[in-house]
Amino acid sequence: MTKKYREILSAVWMTLILCAFVFCPKMNTAAWAAFGEDIEKPKPEFTREGDRITAKYIPRAKSTSVLVHFTVEGGKLIEVKGMDFEKADRPEVDIKNFKSALFTIEIGEVKTGAEATVTISSQFFTSSTQYYVFNERLPKPWMVSDCQNISLPDRVQDLLIKVKDGGPYDSDGEANGRIFFVGGPRDSFWGYALGTLFIRFFGIFLVLGILMTGMLVSGRIFQRIEKTKAAPVSPVPEPVKTEMPKTEFPKSEPEPEPVPDTAEEETAAAIAMALHLHLCASKSSSPHCEMGADVSDSSAWAQEGRVRMMGERLQMYQRKDR
Repeated sequence: MTKKYREILSAVWMTLILCAFVFCPKMNTAAWAAFGEDIEKPKPEFTREGDRITAKYIPRAKSTSVLVHFTVEGGKLIEVKGMDFEKADRPEVDIKNFKSALFTIEIGEVKTGAEATVTISSQFFTSSTQYYVFNERLPKPWMVSDCQNISLPDRVQDLLIKVKDGGPYDSDGEANGRIFFVGGPRDSFWGYALGTLFIRFFGIFLVLGILMTGMLVSGRIFQRIEKTKAAPVSPVPEPVKTEMPKTEFPKSEPEPEPVPDTAEEETAAAIAMALHLHLCASKSSSPHCEMGADVSDSSAWAQEGRVRMMGERLQMYQRKDR
């Protein structure tokens, strides 16, 4: 891998690591409440469906909302409201153990001095969740309720609490057929803190392991790319030249020179002799008609030719005169 690829790869992975450390804590800022200041004060939103009231809020140490359902037996559930924890802050309790604000439950139509069973259920509760009750009229306002923690399917936990009209859990302190029940779910701080630390510790190493695996895989990919680029290209084998066997053709023999035909020469000499004899015979007054004599001027053939030439010329002159 070249130096350029290494620099680019290291820059990308360093950016991812910084993003993991910077943005992950911001996604779960509520978790820091377990280590000091109460950063958030969730305000529940309440909805009613018949005899059940549901509170929706974002608890401490979570970034998503949870649902908590309230129902009552032995009375009528009139209203459920949220109560700021600062109003119930006492030295005997620590706010770090409460993941939400307190709830004020108003119950009516209760027989005077009778008990009403309050059921608080949610998937956010655990098997170790307790419900703390606050009554400012008592010398020790905070107390741990005798609640039953029942596990149901789909990770639902039910907290069943019996509240007596005019009893210690009734904040108005009178047996008048109305109950004001104030309290909130509580979990152990150290269990939550240790669980949070374990999750963060394991999560950091998990993120680093994923990043390291990605770096190794990407490094292998770049190495393969470099090897394929640097691999020498095998030369293409040249085609084998096959020489065709030379076919030797038989040499043609030179044509023999034509042999002069003696028969044709004899014929030509005989013709010449016959013409000469003919010309000599046609000349009646020539005493010099012998072999080899000059007959060019006195032959009848020459005279006849001259006569024809003169006749043709005479015809031409006659045409011009006309």
